[in-house]
Amino acid sequence: MIGGYQRKRENMLSQNTNNYVVYHLHSDISSAITNIDSINKSEHYVDYAKSLGMTAMAFSEHGSVMNWKHKKDIIEAAGMKYIHAEEFYLTEDDIKEDKHRDNYHCVLIAKNYEGVKELNTLSSQSFNRDDWHFYYVPRISVRDLYNTSDNIIITSACLASAMNHGSKELQIEMLKFFMKNRHRCYLEIQHHNCEDQKKYNQKLYHLSQRCNIPLIAGTDTHALNDEYAEGRVVLQQAKGVFFENEADWDLTFKTYNELVKAYELQNAIPKEVYLEAIENTNRMAEQIEEFKLDYTPKYPKLYDDSEKVFKQKIAQGLKDRHIDSSLPNYKEYKDRICYEYDTYKHNGAIDFMLLEENYKAHVRQQGVEYGYSRGSVSGSLIAYLLHITEVDSIEHKLNFERFMNQERVSLADVDTDFFSADRKFVKDYLYNKRGLFCCDIITFNTVQLKGAIREIGRAMDIPLDEVDVICDGLLDKEYELREQYPKLFYWADMVTNVIVSVGFHPAGVVVSPFPIDDYFGTFTTTTNQYRIAQLNMKEIDSLNFVKLDILALDNIGLINETCKLANIERLTPQTVKDDINVWNSIRDDTTLIFQFESDFASDYIKQLFSDKTIEKIRKRNPNFSYIDLMSVANGALRPAGESYRDALKQGDVKDNGHKALNDMLASTSGFLVYQEQVIQFLHVFCGYTMGEADVVRRHFAKKTGTDEDIPKIHDGFVKTMQEKYGTSKDEAEKIIGDFLRVIEDASNYLFSLNHALPYSYIGYICGYLRYYYPLEFLTSALNIFESKADDTARIVAYAKKVGVEIKGIKFGKSEAGYTMDKENNCIYKGIASIKYCNGDIATELLELSKNHYDNFIDLLKDIYEHTSLNSRQLNILIGLNFFSAFGKNKYLMDIVKLYDKFGNCKIIKKKDIETLSAEYGMSEYLAKKYSSKITEKQYRIERNEELVKELCNKLDNKPLSIIEQIQFEQEMLGYIDYANSQIPNYFWIVTEFKTYQSKSKPYITVRNLNNGETIKTKVKRAKVFDANPFELYSILIFERLSEEHKHKKVDGKWVEVEETEPILNAYEVLHKEVR
Repeated sequence: MIGGYQRKRENMLSQNTNNYVVYHLHSDISSAITNIDSINKSEHYVDYAKSLGMTAMAFSEHGSVMNWKHKKDIIEAAGMKYIHAEEFYLTEDDIKEDKHRDNYHCVLIAKNYEGVKELNTLSSQSFNRDDWHFYYVPRISVRDLYNTSDNIIITSACLASAMNHGSKELQIEMLKFFMKNRHRCYLEIQHHNCEDQKKYNQKLYHLSQRCNIPLIAGTDTHALNDEYAEGRVVLQQAKGVFFENEADWDLTFKTYNELVKAYELQNAIPKEVYLEAIENTNRMAEQIEEFKLDYTPKYPKLYDDSEKVFKQKIAQGLKDRHIDSSLPNYKEYKDRICYEYDTYKHNGAIDFMLLEENYKAHVRQQGVEYGYSRGSVSGSLIAYLLHITEVDSIEHKLNFERFMNQERVSLADVDTDFFSADRKFVKDYLYNKRGLFCCDIITFNTVQLKGAIREIGRAMDIPLDEVDVICDGLLDKEYELREQYPKLFYWADMVTNVIVSVGFHPAGVVVSPFPIDDYFGTFTTTTNQYRIAQLNMKEIDSLNFVKLDILALDNIGLINETCKLANIERLTPQTVKDDINVWNSIRDDTTLIFQFESDFASDYIKQLFSDKTIEKIRKRNPNFSYIDLMSVANGALRPAGESYRDALKQGDVKDNGHKALNDMLASTSGFLVYQEQVIQFLHVFCGYTMGEADVVRRHFAKKTGTDEDIPKIHDGFVKTMQEKYGTSKDEAEKIIGDFLRVIEDASNYLFSLNHALPYSYIGYICGYLRYYYPLEFLTSALNIFESKADDTARIVAYAKKVGVEIKGIKFGKSEAGYTMDKENNCIYKGIASIKYCNGDIATELLELSKNHYDNFIDLLKDIYEHTSLNSRQLNILIGLNFFSAFGKNKYLMDIVKLYDKFGNCKIIKKKDIETLSAEYGMSEYLAKKYSSKITEKQYRIERNEELVKELCNKLDNKPLSIIEQIQFEQEMLGYIDYANSQIPNYFWIVTEFKTYQSKSKPYITVRNLNNGETIKTKVKRAKVFDANPFELYSILIFERLSEEHKHKKVDGKWVEVEETEPILNAYEVLHKEVR
């Protein structure tokens, strides 16, 4: 059977047309390794090569095979042969301790599938950062090169080849290798019209003649055409990138005739020689064996007899979950287990479920808990029995077929939420588990339009403030800006979406039953301890590898940590009580209620859970549940829930034309909200199996295949309504006509109940813990969300609302993180989060607090002798009133100053007494009093601590001034904590001060010194400010603050809009110091 490549090649020969194979080719993927190497996508080249009638194609990216599966797909879709290749960096190094930045170039090409795996393995090894391989770039050694098999074809590559720049000894050694392997090695000439390339081509020509090694024409293509080549240079200029000796190179994609013309113009070697070299690209391609990939599911196998183990774990799960014959619906559980088991077996997914069970059992044993469930797996009873989820799908009437069914055999997929602090532990287990081969998943970081404008603006020397204006105007004025800056946008559009670097998926982990270095190719980064696939997520998914999403959800940590702190069993959907007091609490305030924290969501839940709405719902559905209502609200809050959102929160009900349909949709007030409801409808009313129904549901969602589905749905519904409900045919047809339109309209936005329910339980359980264990809950929340200033502010506000005081750091109370004091119903801030501080000093100080200290000097001595605190940390803690039990912060700072000066002082010179008196209060009397010996010039001091204590008696016990305190907190905490109820509530301090066009119209943020309230305002009238100027950290007494309408520029004119802002119209500046 003749393949597509062979047919095209024979057709080309029969028509006596000339063409060649581009194999030395770089797309923007190369920029992942070499900064801004190309700005062209692989699709650009493939489309052009197809238009030229080319028969085969390779990408030889710098230092990687990234995205190779995608390239294979698009090349083969274009009717060309895919050639697997990479331009490797080559080094003489093979000792870690003696690395050199030689990094020569060499192109390796896979001859067959074994060669693909060999090349991928070499690519993976080149990223090893623990030995000599990776050094500035990923590399292989010349020894690695010499050890390649006959499945690898080699070309000497460009001017950066070891054949050109290597030592004489290396060049001779390489030449011997090429001679020995002349059946698979080529000397690569190139067409660039520069002296270095001409000389190198001539050198290679002579070597070829003398040693009988074939030449091959490589193009070293980096751009599709001249425009992209120029765009590449522009972006390089913006990034400060410069490649030496490229000025005379022609890096654009060449047609056959253009390539021949380029060699003619170069005039370095005979015509018949370079024509033969060009033809050798075709001969090389003819050596390449096409290969197919394995698309079958690749489930890791942890047990020899998986079915037996699966049954054992299901049986144990029944005991763990207390499901036995005493239950009135025990048969329903048994039937469901059998049904699910058969489906897992049919779909070959038993090993996958055992993998899920295995790693989750391990982390549970180590005290790590995870989310109750996420996504469609909630519908699996067996998943619940195996502790993969914490949601009983029978009790909650969840749909299994949405997760898996025999009619739709696809790779199983389970996503799991973990507390972010626990994810590394989970990944470590997977990566070290025998029989599993894991890697993370690559992501590509690209330039977006705003970033492109900034980059190109820099290259074009457009002032930064002008570029800022352009970027700010994109939303409203993009058309006008494009007309004003055509060249800027021309280049910006060209480089938008260009890859500039790579990263890795924060959650995705590939789990394979066999090694993947040779299958994918993997790489490493300095920011990730795990290997990363050189294929992206779509490529991996298409190959049916198992991908686990180890997702971060800190609300899971909030539940876990609160339960630990409260010393109760972790709450789950199966153990938490349904409590009206909790639901009312959630209605009144959604702080820390998962997925309902925004103002929009909070307002919605207030209306949905209002007494009026609940009463309306209860009248028509006495058995309604709040958790069901919350789940519906989860869907309603999304943009796609707009069609039923308002009606739902008012308690309105939708009539679907028949009681049976209304009963089916009763839990969602008659609205079609969930994907599972479509499945249920098709099964109950139209005669589909549950699996068939899910397939049809997907047709509606994708808007494909519904033409064939609708007649069957129609007939099945009419038949059911006539036979089961006695409905006339005409009425049934009207109902189904209307309902089909509902399904078609709703398919774009339908939510999943299997996902909504467990996520709603997260919100409810957060509410339950907040209501019954507020101190533990708020303490956990403050620790978990400590780095998020907005979240912390909301938590503090809620704590104040429920009477829990958040106190600053205190000696004897504070630990590394926030800690609660149940006796006093308060929470103390932790030390570790403070600038320059850490958990170690928190532990050391807490240990010291167990001692009794009569004064600060005794404590200070122990701090110096028994802790690791340095002087900066000590000063910070004093300034933040950590030691307030011993005095005001300014007073304690002065004590430290005295102690540091005299605590270990042995000698005081008599000539220094006057200076010491002025600065420290030292006197000749005290020097004599505490001296053991006095000479003509000095006092020898003893009893230093007594001296320090007497000096301290002269100090005033006073704090830092308000301004000093606020500046101190701003620097060390990153926010201001100060508030003093003794200060009048009309005193405000300026904490932010900005001016723009007018220096007399400042935009300010002020903080109330009495209660800590903050306001953003501005002085709108210059004469007000000029008459009474102030600056950052000035203290103001507000006399008049008013709300005024904002103005917006419309069609070049300023017009008043409805939105208002606070304007400071009258104030007094307080010039005296306030403490």
